[in-house]
Amino acid sequence: MIFDDFFLTIQPVFLAAAEALDNLSKLLVVAHIGAMGLYVVGGLWIKLSLTRAQQAIPPAQAAIVGQRIGFDFTIVSWATFIAVGATGYWLLGKDGLADPASPHTLFVSGDLLDSGYGWKLLLMIAFWYGLVINGLFLTFFFRPRLTRKLDPTDPPEALERLQRAMAFAVRGIDILAWVNLLLAIGAFLAGFAISFDRTILR
Repeated sequence: MIFDDFFLTIQPVFLAAAEALDNLSKLLVVAHIGAMGLYVVGGLWIKLSLTRAQQAIPPAQAAIVGQRIGFDFTIVSWATFIAVGATGYWLLGKDGLADPASPHTLFVSGDLLDSGYGWKLLLMIAFWYGLVINGLFLTFFFRPRLTRKLDPTDPPEALERLQRAMAFAVRGIDILAWVNLLLAIGAFLAGFAISFDRTILR
């Protein structure tokens, strides 16, 4: 009953928002939400299901599986980040809310900051920038440390350094992966609040 009442409460919000959008905007919104949803679902699956499954297989095999899945999800992540950013700023541009000359407001019109809607929008965009920045660290700083190899002639000290670097990278990737999931969920919540505000404003 609680869930039924909740969905009955929010249904008019989504219906009114859909009526206010043209066909292109609807496609952009679907792509925007779908891309972020793909990232969140994929991230949760990797962190909760795959990590648990890796604990049930030998460490060497778990490392290979983790590297392969990690590489694939990195590609998916960047595809979703680009899709979310492109569709989001495209929607802002269609509504005349983007401002390329205003980097201090994340390229959104400063006039929007006079309303709660504008601040929620800015918060959602800030979450997206956080995802991108963390993605850069994951892709170009931590992941390369997991693929380094030693030459057979390297001394034992080199192996110890490599093991420490890999352990550091694994910890860093784990922490940033959880941070990115929290940022993505925060962006979802901000987006939900924005959709409600847009319905009221229109």
